[in-house]
Amino acid sequence: MATHADLLLGAYAMAPTDPAAEETFYAGVAELDVGGLELPLPLEDAPSLEPSWIARNVQPAWDLLVTCIPTVMGRLGSEPAYGLASADEVGRSRALADVARARELALRLADEHGRRRVVAIQVHSAPGPAGGSRDAFARSLDQILAWDLAGAQVLVEHCDALIPGQIAAKGFLPIEDEIAAVGTVGGGADQLGLSINWGRSAIEGRSAQTAVEHVQAAVEAGVLRALVFSGASDVRTPWGPAWSDAHIPPRGDDFALAASSASLLGPDEISATLRAAGDVLRIAVKISMRPKDASVHARLAVVRAALDQVALGRVHVPLTPTEEVPAGTPPAQTPRTPSGRRA
Repeated sequence: MATHADLLLGAYAMAPTDPAAEETFYAGVAELDVGGLELPLPLEDAPSLEPSWIARNVQPAWDLLVTCIPTVMGRLGSEPAYGLASADEVGRSRALADVARARELALRLADEHGRRRVVAIQVHSAPGPAGGSRDAFARSLDQILAWDLAGAQVLVEHCDALIPGQIAAKGFLPIEDEIAAVGTVGGGADQLGLSINWGRSAIEGRSAQTAVEHVQAAVEAGVLRALVFSGASDVRTPWGPAWSDAHIPPRGDDFALAASSASLLGPDEISATLRAAGDVLRIAVKISMRPKDASVHARLAVVRAALDQVALGRVHVPLTPTEEVPAGTPPAQTPRTPSGRRA
């Protein structure tokens, strides 16, 4: 029987905005028996950074995969030179200071609970090639690895790279540069690696196959440490225009997934990606909800259905990273125009 115990959930992308409903939602997530959360690092003074919010909504047993992407996208709106890969030293220092906030969270939670709570911190190669470089990114990674991170890994989450002639959702460095930067820094297999977000890879290549290719590249380089299942679509959906980075849920037979029937991510794609990934250390599911005013009950039904798909995929797919991708893997899609940047 498939279980959710070894899966992480990006619940923040799915949670209602009303505080009371949010608390009810997280209580429902606790009943799904997930192994932990992908937890966002928002801009300063956000309620979710307060110890009281974490005490109410985050189970003490949960592992936490902290992602810096909400802060990254929030800064880039007004600070285009911001980022760990920035050629501008002020912008790079600003990004390092934000990762230091994630470090402080990891240290605080480890001290409170007497064990590692933040298992990894996901960082990003902003601002991309227009204002940054692989060398600058490697310098930033090297500095971060010198910190006390309370046992947390540092994972470079690959987002869609800047492609000539294509409007980017994120537009960061290509995966080849990120892999090279990780290889340059080194630091040991237990400290540094790559995280692949399925939807963002699909957005970059305009194809479901791109995520498999990115996973294969990370596996071949020996740096794949996490896999995040988040969907995308090549047509307009309730989540927005084609190729929006809006965390569309997978498609599937469960009635709860009816609204996301146009998602490029489904059971076959999940299986193909898991086959390519092999025995990857961490797997997460990150999805969002439409309509935005959906009930807590409806949100939890979608979460459960998505988790079930990934859990069943892990049961049915042998963990053999060198096995070839099945011939039925969907072909490349016709390029379309995505929406603007968002976290």
